[in-house]
Amino acid sequence: MGNVRRRCCRQNRQNRTGIRTPAKRNPGSLQTGTGDQLKSGLWIFVCAVFAACLWDGPQVRADPRQIHVVTQDFAPLQWDNNGSPDGYVAEFMLAVVERVRRRLPVSVASFDFLPWKRAMLTAQSDPNVLIFSLSRTQAREEAFMWLGEVSPYGQYFYQLDTRPAVAADRIEDLVSLKLRIGVQDGGNLHGYLKRLGFDETGNLVPITDYHQGIEMLYLGRLDLLPLTGFLARASACRMGYDGALLQPVVFIEDLAQPLWAAFSQGSDPDMVEVFREEMAELRKDGFFDSLYAEHIDRWQKRACGG
Repeated sequence: MGNVRRRCCRQNRQNRTGIRTPAKRNPGSLQTGTGDQLKSGLWIFVCAVFAACLWDGPQVRADPRQIHVVTQDFAPLQWDNNGSPDGYVAEFMLAVVERVRRRLPVSVASFDFLPWKRAMLTAQSDPNVLIFSLSRTQAREEAFMWLGEVSPYGQYFYQLDTRPAVAADRIEDLVSLKLRIGVQDGGNLHGYLKRLGFDETGNLVPITDYHQGIEMLYLGRLDLLPLTGFLARASACRMGYDGALLQPVVFIEDLAQPLWAAFSQGSDPDMVEVFREEMAELRKDGFFDSLYAEHIDRWQKRACGG
């Protein structure tokens, strides 16, 4: 506080606060007995300067709100591109941060790609943690401070067409079949399948992420793997596999909903509200739509040599 006041007061002496310094007077023109008046006037001036320092103080003192970003490597939404965040969701959220910084002292202290279970644990343990891209479910509703949608999302269970065809019209049809189904440990789909009784059959094979799942599917260690519809083929191609071998079996309709960005509970409420406003503005002006189309097109073409 002392240093801030001193800086502020120095600025005031340079007439940066709008407080006018008293004009110099000729000592000879002062009447006898005006010493007390001078002291009184000086105190008024000092108090005015001090009040200006206090008024300016919060602007000078305010510490930047440091946020910690956690997410999972999930291209082309967000992924680690040689040490730098890439993807249409990552780029969108960083653009939001830049807009927020025009209104609040915000800085990104860290940007970490983590296994999903660890990312969720971090966002449920510490304040000022920004997490994306996640489904907004009833079970999660009170666990986060929701910001806005960041991506469409819909998954199918895929198999390889080199394997015997799986006959199923609904998710429930898979429960009684002896299949090895890859599912991300701790994810929204994992909980959904457990509620349908899959956990009791021993069908579920925990995986860290879709990279591991694709590898296990092509190596014959899984029979079915959930993948995002518009990303499945490109994701396999990018890992060096033939994406054309992927065949959709059944659509996971109950979980087809947009993905969101959110802050952890306990985050600065004023900051959260500004994030919501700036996300809405960027969506309104078409920035997100153009970003999404550009990244998806580039990803599909490059991944499979199209």
